[in-house]
Amino acid sequence: MVEKQKQIMEIVDFVKRNKGSYASHTVCARVLGEDYFGINSETIVELRDRLPQIDDEEIEACYYIIK
Repeated sequence: MVEKQKQIMEIVDFVKRNKGSYASHTVCARVLGEDYFGINSETIVELRDRLPQIDDEEIEACYYIIK
């Protein structure tokens, strides 16, 4: 569980620092789906809120994308 929380924090931090990167846009599209229209402060909050709700394999995939 601790590892998942660490990965979530790293994913959110990466997206926050790299709003224009392909990796950030890919992660947001995967996690937010139809709710995703671009990366802004609201998107980051929603990403942070939604990541803990998705399964571990999807967290791993998103983490792999940003690394």
